[in-house]
Amino acid sequence: MITIVQPEPDRRILDNRERIVADLSRLVGTSAVIADEEGRRAFETDALTAYRCMPLAVVLPRTTEEVATVLRYCHENAIKVVPRGAGTSLCGGALPAEDAIVLGVSRMNRVLEIDYENRFARVEAGITNLAISGAVGPQGYFYAP
Repeated sequence: MITIVQPEPDRRILDNRERIVADLSRLVGTSAVIADEEGRRAFETDALTAYRCMPLAVVLPRTTEEVATVLRYCHENAIKVVPRGAGTSLCGGALPAEDAIVLGVSRMNRVLEIDYENRFARVEAGITNLAISGAVGPQGYFYAP
């Protein structure tokens, strides 16, 4: 069996966790930041549950501007970021590191535009396949990835 070996976490980041969480909360609001252990546990793995790692924090932005703000802050402070959609991947693609934040887009889940004539939908990054199908279903369409 192949084993994923996580790199050693950056102690400087871990030691500044409280400040980082406070900064993120100030930037996007406390309701968008998950910092408690129980809340972070839901994001320690994706659907490939063989590997787990508790992230430093989880940020759930609602807008593109909030995503940009968080990414700018993390870049300026050398904080790793793990992007996450719905967490349904079976390949470990959303496996965080201990010194990384998870940036989840699940709250960015709106249908912005549907053009039935051209069979086109513009949606936010966190929408699920089922939600797209639900939005276009009344017109006889469905989303098949």
